Amino acid sequence: MRRLDRVSKNVLKNALKFTGRLRVVEAPPRRDECDVTYDDDCPPPVGRSYSPGVVIAYPLDQYGVGWGDDDDDHIISAVGIAGDGSGSYRRVGGNGRRRLAACFDPLDGSGNADASICTGTVFGIFDADAAGLGYDNNDRSSRMNGNGENGTADESSYLLSRSVLQPGSELLAAGYCLYSSTTTLVFTLGGGTHGFTLDTTSNEFVLTHPNMKIPKRGNIYSCNESYVDGWDFRFREYLSNIKNGRGETGRRYTQRYIGSMVGDVHRTLMYGGIFCCPADTNVHPDGSLQLVYKSAPMAYVLEHAGGKATDGKIDLLDVRPRDSVHVRSPCFMGSPDDMDELMTYLRRE
Repeated sequence: MRRLDRVSKNVLKNALKFTGRLRVVEAPPRRDECDVTYDDDCPPPVGRSYSPGVVIAYPLDQYGVGWGDDDDDHIISAVGIAGDGSGSYRRVGGNGRRRLAACFDPLDGSGNADASICTGTVFGIFDADAAGLGYDNNDRSSRMNGNGENGTADESSYLLSRSVLQPGSELLAAGYCLYSSTTTLVFTLGGGTHGFTLDTTSNEFVLTHPNMKIPKRGNIYSCNESYVDGWDFRFREYLSNIKNGRGETGRRYTQRYIGSMVGDVHRTLMYGGIFCCPADTNVHPDGSLQLVYKSAPMAYVLEHAGGKATDGKIDLLDVRPRDSVHVRSPCFMGSPDDMDELMTYLRRE
């Protein structure tokens, strides 16, 4: 799985670099991963979890040439999106350019690839300056070394990774590409969610699902019940009731869980129901999904298709990542009526 993560990361990194206008930098690893590199032959010890390769590309003409090192494993990419043909948007009433930061999870579900189970790529795009990145000339000058050269790769990686440490409500766009029986691209710019299918004869994505809407209620729940013993008793009660037909609908819900987040969330978007990765007291006290490049972009897609998302207390898109791109959070997302019913349980004392 980890070798496949590196391969997929390199493929995406090279595709971004192929434009000739972008460079990539490494997102700083979590503190508990700074001293060792894990692979298939050397898995993380008990108490440590593996963080996948994450890719960030930034435009050379906006951040200055020479910042960052593009030869490492975990990548974050800040990408400029053309608004006027020049690779940037103009700020309203301002004299600066709007710099955009895009964070990619190159291959979600990579652990399932050998079994031919669906995988996917997730992305989210932020306004880099909204996070206080502030790469002006004075900032760059202050980080020059004594020889007048640019700062270290570690410094630039840290600064650029800050650009995506924003709540999901600040996303400008988000989406995912699902690799399954067809290759499907689903994304939103904040005004509706749309789905495209790859036409293999023309190698183009064709709009096949305009203005997607999640059903108001489904009859499917998706979660890894092997962790049930560590879940909150209120969530366990909710699951017990919907499984046994004691919920608001009176119908028995069925479980569908692939173990590939993009596939599970895509099914939830198409058929309705709920997708859940709660915190558990035994293994994942902060939840199992990374907020910045997994759950927040997917929640943004679902919310703009009429769905809802939460961390169990507040809207998932209002959760602010603390100090790392790899920070995790509990997440619940799905059909609005199912989510409303779930929250009546989670709000109980």
